[in-house]
Amino acid sequence: MKTFEPLKIKDMKVDNRIGVAPMCTFLCEAKDGVANDFHFAHYANLALGQPGFIIQEATSVNEQGYISDYCLGIYKPRQKEALTHLVELVHRYNTKIGIQLNHAGNKSKRHGITKIGPMEQNDVVGASTDDIKKIVDDFAAAAKTARNIGYDFIEIHSAHGYLINQFLSPLTNQRLDEYGQNRFLLLEEISKAVLHEFEGPVFVRISGDEYDEHGNSIEDLIEVSKKLEQLKISLINVSSGGFVTMPFEPYPLYQVKLATAIKEHVSIPVATAGLIQTHDEISSIIDQDKADIVLLGRKLLEDPYFVMKWKYKLGLIEEGDVKNYMYRALKTL
Repeated sequence: MKTFEPLKIKDMKVDNRIGVAPMCTFLCEAKDGVANDFHFAHYANLALGQPGFIIQEATSVNEQGYISDYCLGIYKPRQKEALTHLVELVHRYNTKIGIQLNHAGNKSKRHGITKIGPMEQNDVVGASTDDIKKIVDDFAAAAKTARNIGYDFIEIHSAHGYLINQFLSPLTNQRLDEYGQNRFLLLEEISKAVLHEFEGPVFVRISGDEYDEHGNSIEDLIEVSKKLEQLKISLINVSSGGFVTMPFEPYPLYQVKLATAIKEHVSIPVATAGLIQTHDEISSIIDQDKADIVLLGRKLLEDPYFVMKWKYKLGLIEEGDVKNYMYRALKTL
């Protein structure tokens, strides 16, 4: 079964083609961006389930970049120390982990900060060229820290209406300078900065459709993906939405067609996600080359051992492949 064949992403080998999607937990209860016991237990438990890899939730590169008061950060000493422990825990169970680096831009709900975005509006400050340079530098510093901590890969969050997506989209970027004339420019500069500091694979998450006739469509994101491949990005993670209410109720596989459209135009791996729940759905996506990787979110919150149990049923797990107490539990299936 192709789903459980190894895949090489740049120099990183993953054992199967099912990954853990980045999912915000909003559980930094001290509002300090420092991973705590919940995060350690949460990610270690996901690692025990034997996914191909885990993408850690959106993690802010600076004080203005948090989605909420309760999100993770990677720029203060205590944050770095806690993330080092988190990565060590995941690696203990032979699972790859990457960090999703993010800046929320004008969608930040953090208290006590100055919101920043592409354009001036209400309580949002339009980013100056100096502000943009600092943001690029902060992504570079976060990438260097991620390398030192031991993350296996990095994902740049350029979807869901956060800062990089805000610069990419005509819905939110009508600047008259070079960052408005070339809306890809911020993502390009951040990608180059991260690639310079991090030797492993670098992913980019994009919104393949903004669901607004004046926003970016899949045709626009195909061109963005081609440029990212030219920059030596290793994987495109295709999601959607971020600015407007979706014009339909999301349904299983609703984003797969977006990933497939991009996969037809690039040679690097493409990942898909979004309400994918069953063995048959995953197998059909991978076997029919609709995407190279399936990312599971809600399914692995419901059952962190979904992948491991599937492998056992297929005869891909023997007693020495998992902890003894877990193998005893598998035998009762």
